[in-house]
Amino acid sequence: MSQSLAEISTKITQIVLPMIIVAGVVGNSLNIIILNRPNLRNHACSKYFLALASNNVIYSSFIIDYFLSNGFNINGQIVSNALCKILQYIGSVCAFLSPYFIILATIDRFFASSSNVTLRRFSNIVVAKYFILIVVSCSLLLYINTLVSYELYDDGYGCALRSKTIFNQVLLLVQVLLFAAVPPVLMLIFGFLTIYNITRSRVLQQVTRSYRRTEGQLIRMLFFQVVIYILLNIPLCILYLLLIIPSSFIPTSEFFITVTIAQIFFHLLYTTPFFLYILSARVYREELIHLISKIYRIRERTQVQPMPVAHHRNRTTVGN
Repeated sequence: MSQSLAEISTKITQIVLPMIIVAGVVGNSLNIIILNRPNLRNHACSKYFLALASNNVIYSSFIIDYFLSNGFNINGQIVSNALCKILQYIGSVCAFLSPYFIILATIDRFFASSSNVTLRRFSNIVVAKYFILIVVSCSLLLYINTLVSYELYDDGYGCALRSKTIFNQVLLLVQVLLFAAVPPVLMLIFGFLTIYNITRSRVLQQVTRSYRRTEGQLIRMLFFQVVIYILLNIPLCILYLLLIIPSSFIPTSEFFITVTIAQIFFHLLYTTPFFLYILSARVYREELIHLISKIYRIRERTQVQPMPVAHHRNRTTVGN
């Protein structure tokens, strides 16, 4: 039974992950281009979405290693000890950053919708850049132990956490809690606070109509993203917490197959923003259509129409 389930999970990995990788790279690359368009780039929330898209492009590229490892038993982390450490470090940091960029966006929407003038001042591009820099720096420091603790040995485990000190065990628990438990709670808290502000405040009515429309659609884009994040992330987080938190639970082969399936849903998180933006925001759809039209016009102008030889000879004869 467990062997058949393992074969099914391998087949699913081989079929689904390539589509996730392509959709993640292409979709997030388009997000980067569109979020830099004039109608969107002047909003603080767009900066967080831009940071999210940039991070997701990197992570989508790193899914290739997971795809080769789980789909074809080709593990890039066992090539060398240095590659083992680097892949683990970058993959962990990128996976950790995405939910916190969404949290920053929810906090920004809370600031922007607040009736308090002081809080509204925090919703600006300069503050957004500082917050992004702080979160990235903290994430890089939080996982710096990966470069030391992970080692590559030829003992059947390959690239794995080797240091079993109390410090590393506590740090691992902290990392899992910050990754699995904290983000959904913060997203829900600031999401509900933003809804409360919107229903109680008339702040968005004080700005221009086009700016207000974009701000409202950014809120909608964010709420869709928060809901999808929680739905796709919770299964894997629960499974990880079962592994990390001390208990009498003994994982079985069926459990690890379930983890593999949950990881596929988790990887989907890094491809969904593009499709959610299209579904939830008219301004995003308009910018996407404008971008496609612009590319088509450029392509039309760059196409050189060859002049027929007979016509060229006739013009030469007339000229003589």
